[in-house]
Amino acid sequence: MTQLKGFLCWTTRVLVCVLFMAGPPTAWSQERKEGGYAGTKDQGHDEVVYNFLKHFAYDQYYWARTFQFGDLNNQRVDAMDIAIFAGHGNQWLIATTDGNVDLTNVGSSLNWGWGDNNAEFIAFESCDVVPSPIEVADWWTNWVKEPGGAFDGLHQALGFRTVSYQSTDQDVADNFGGRIRNNHGMWESWFDAINDEGESDEMGSAVMYPPADGDTYYNFVTDPPYNHQNLRVWYQH
Repeated sequence: MTQLKGFLCWTTRVLVCVLFMAGPPTAWSQERKEGGYAGTKDQGHDEVVYNFLKHFAYDQYYWARTFQFGDLNNQRVDAMDIAIFAGHGNQWLIATTDGNVDLTNVGSSLNWGWGDNNAEFIAFESCDVVPSPIEVADWWTNWVKEPGGAFDGLHQALGFRTVSYQSTDQDVADNFGGRIRNNHGMWESWFDAINDEGESDEMGSAVMYPPADGDTYYNFVTDPPYNHQNLRVWYQH
């Protein structure tokens, strides 16, 4: 399969991205599920998660465990329409209460990655989890590795290409939750929340299936095929 990749950029902490294909039909649903997962029990990450979830009648709110993102993701992260994680991270890696999750291979032959069940969106309040072309030239391959790549049906993954700070994460999560609850654009809301509440050296990044870059929480395109190789990245700098 031909592997397509691309990127663009945003001014104000600037933006960067790329286009690959026309958008498929739109799906619409008011009945949505929200889940939140805190990576530590003593550093306030639970408060970061709650500041997002409080905008919804949320369905899950847990201390993060590796199985929630990996082998049993269909019962946790992938059972939600949107999931948020708050905790420590690195490029394609998050730290849960019982170990690290390698996001380059989050699924299994039974549960695949994310999106084959229900998930459309995931956000990481963590340092460095979503690298841009500034950090890594090949920013896209690790999201679509088979089997079990994160984008087996996922629309957008939001995070930071830089550090993120506990001192501002609660406000970023609160701002972001309010924006998407009001049906603003998904990745645009993430960047706007960082612009409004973050420190000047906090830079957001968002990876997505290209037709999904106009998605809102309540109005979104049909799922990508589980084995696609098409991604776009927008990032702040």
